[in-house]
Amino acid sequence: MCPSSLVISGYMYPLVDVSAKNRAGKLEAARTFPEKIRDGFVLVLSGGVIRGAGHLGFLAACQEANLPVRGIVATSAGAIAGAVFQSGKSTTEEAQKRLKSLRAWDMFRFRPRRGGVLDAGRTAELVGEMIGPETTFSDLRGPLAVAAVSLASRNLALLKEGSVPLAVAASSALPPFFQPVEIGGVPYVDGGVLSVLPVMAARTLYPHIPLVAVNVNDREGWQGRPGRSSWLEDGTSRHNGKAVSWNMLLHPLSSLGMEILWVTRMEAALSDWYVGTSTGLYSLMDRRNLDRIFRLGYDSGVKFSLFFR
Repeated sequence: MCPSSLVISGYMYPLVDVSAKNRAGKLEAARTFPEKIRDGFVLVLSGGVIRGAGHLGFLAACQEANLPVRGIVATSAGAIAGAVFQSGKSTTEEAQKRLKSLRAWDMFRFRPRRGGVLDAGRTAELVGEMIGPETTFSDLRGPLAVAAVSLASRNLALLKEGSVPLAVAASSALPPFFQPVEIGGVPYVDGGVLSVLPVMAARTLYPHIPLVAVNVNDREGWQGRPGRSSWLEDGTSRHNGKAVSWNMLLHPLSSLGMEILWVTRMEAALSDWYVGTSTGLYSLMDRRNLDRIFRLGYDSGVKFSLFFR
């Protein structure tokens, strides 16, 4: 179950349930939802492979409610959804239909080369089909920043100029499967290598605008103001949860997964509002449940939009 409150810098904030069962949800939201977000906010969209369909659903709800989205900062699958939303050339529903129509071999181009076995250019082509192959960032109807990792500096970079399909392909080029994408002579790979939920990067770009982080990898569909308690606990505390079994053969993968989760939680704690879509219940490649994933994201967006009424 989701905790009833979170502690942030010594202050306790209740988490708000605005489900259909909670008739007082709108009243509670008025007391706990940061007022400044109602004037405009920047969305920070996580990576998540197929779970990215949840972002499409969330954005569909935002568009229906005409919410004041002032910009999007996104990684990988979130960058695809963000590009569709900001282009205005395809609706999120149309993008969802296109995603469903693709067979597995339609999504990838096998071309073994140094750095990967899959050609990231195929990703650029698919994005181009939805938003236009020649679309640049200056063509978009709203600001979009795409997170990718520069192999030259080994730092996270925010791509905001030039070709949008190429930038999105770079942000989605997960090593060692996809080959790096070269932009301006610099090779880039998936932004999720360093930041699955790029809140810190978004904060540098938008220091004075509220950030709403949407994580499609969360297994619990809750919304609230996360703080230190979301990633740091008292060592004397006791938990009733079942401990995760530790397989020494999978130790490197388990450690990597824990590191990614740790960083994601820390970044989430820096946002002004956090949205978990519960789509983390589905695997990263679960194409059979695309409609369900989209719907969960949409439902989360509808709940979020209630805060603006």
